Amino acid sequence: MPEASKVKIDLANIAGTPGARGRYSISERLAPTEGISSAGPVTGELTVENTGSLLLVRGRLRAVVRLTCGRCLAEAEHPIEMEVEEEFASQATAPDVDTIDRDEPQASAISDYVLDGTEFVRQHLATHMPMAFVCRPDCRGICPHCGKNLNEGECECEAEPEDARWEKLKGYVAGQSDRPEGEPGRR
Repeated sequence: MPEASKVKIDLANIAGTPGARGRYSISERLAPTEGISSAGPVTGELTVENTGSLLLVRGRLRAVVRLTCGRCLAEAEHPIEMEVEEEFASQATAPDVDTIDRDEPQASAISDYVLDGTEFVRQHLATHMPMAFVCRPDCRGICPHCGKNLNEGECECEAEPEDARWEKLKGYVAGQSDRPEGEPGRR
């Protein structure tokens, strides 16, 4: 497996020039972190604009991440495509302007005119992850008794007998009531 790297963007050409703009292609594999494991590199195009007071980063990124299915617990790949937009402090940014790299000044994303975009890419990936991932729409899940993945075939567990106490309600669900005439019911 290729080694993970950081998303680095050289801003030397635009950092000191208000109004300057640059386009950057990225293709970097991120290290697995906090439940995010990419199946390949994060790719995309970013535009960085020096507004005079901020460095504005915009673009579209794509990644394929590995996730665990919430039904069958198998690992599967899931593509993510996202729009990104972040503001970073430039040397001309007023001290009272809040940007992503001002939360922890000692860990600023820009050093020697190089933007380390690894953290903001990771944050955007994290916010674009599905809340409840299912490997495929027809996933059958796992057997609640033996834990076998039912997508791989039936298990050897015996079917549980149905609870007779619920028999009357089946008719209501199916729209076929055993209700005697004159007894109140749903309309």
